[in-house]
Amino acid sequence: TRHDVSVTIPSLRRTDILKIDVPVPPIAEQEKIVAELDCLSGIIEKKKQQLKELDNLAQSIFYEMFGEHADGRDKWEIAKLGNVCKTTSGGTPSKGHPEYYEGGDIPWLRSGEVNKMNIHETELFITEEGLNNSSAKWFPKGTVVIAMYGATVGQVGILCNPMTTNQAICGIFPNETFTPIYLYHFLLSKKPEYLEIATGGAQANISQNIVRDTVVSCPPLTLQQDFASKIESIEKQKELIAQSIKETETLFNSRMDYYFN
Repeated sequence: TRHDVSVTIPSLRRTDILKIDVPVPPIAEQEKIVAELDCLSGIIEKKKQQLKELDNLAQSIFYEMFGEHADGRDKWEIAKLGNVCKTTSGGTPSKGHPEYYEGGDIPWLRSGEVNKMNIHETELFITEEGLNNSSAKWFPKGTVVIAMYGATVGQVGILCNPMTTNQAICGIFPNETFTPIYLYHFLLSKKPEYLEIATGGAQANISQNIVRDTVVSCPPLTLQQDFASKIESIEKQKELIAQSIKETETLFNSRMDYYFN
């Protein structure tokens, strides 16, 4: 039996649009408003471009210091990542147990949140009971994490605080062979390769074994620390630019409200 179902979709009619009162200031005033807003928009876009250029600079420094043409590279030890680093993945407490989440104070990182170098906090938290009744486990500060599933597959981050993660994240624990910043940029350089070998249906995935089997150069710690100092300086510049973008966007929104509300 066929049943006709009527679905109401919210819409705005042409007659409603024509009834909207539109203030019409003099052309000279309109041009002044447009010029001001265009100026602010231009500043925001230029600052965002500066952020991209600083990211490119960081990767360029990495390739210059550690790429295939780097000085002394032929003397560095070469090893599989899993042979020199402890790695593990996390877990997800059962969603059928609210007590595993409600009132929790244990930071719980999901793969979609691995989208920047320094990770300070998480959106969700779990309880001690949720931690003890799942594969979730504590990752120490300085752990380098890589997303294995989802939209951010192959993306890398560094934990700035201890936290737990779900099973879609591989954690490489800190050790005396690598600085976190060197390992972060090394794994970031491998992202295209990870995406190329990723398997899966609707979404591509990589496995912890793929990460562990990644061959990595082990340059001297002094060289890694020198690199880390350069990257930290770049990150400080990025923070200042990001704050400036935020302030300019606030000003832009304020002027929009002033002119149009």
